[in-house]
Amino acid sequence: MGIGIFRRSYTVRRHAEQEISGGYASAKYSDDKMMLNVQPMSNKELLALPEGNKAVKGVKAYGGKMLAPANENGGIPGDRLYYLGQWYVCVSSARWDHTPLMHYRSQFTLLPASEQGKPPEGVSWQ
Repeated sequence: MGIGIFRRSYTVRRHAEQEISGGYASAKYSDDKMMLNVQPMSNKELLALPEGNKAVKGVKAYGGKMLAPANENGGIPGDRLYYLGQWYVCVSSARWDHTPLMHYRSQFTLLPASEQGKPPEGVSWQ
């Protein structure tokens, strides 16, 4: 892909379906390295987000793989991106195949401080 020269390696946390244990929901996850071009969202792009996400910091990422937003019916949390020391959650991902540089464009919003958790193992900041 032609936009590969603008990509860097980022940690993406992908979750499995949630399980209930002792009255609490939890989901197993794996941290994968992905080559992405990550950029801040513009104010115009933030305004296009669903109502609850408009006031939150957001980023967009271009890469070679589809990322998953939350699946409430399946009980699967959205993929998370670790960027500049903070976790962001995927809110949308779509294939852009209308140019010779076919790729996926995903949008993420910053997780609240209460959901930030630990950085990926071996990573202090990305």
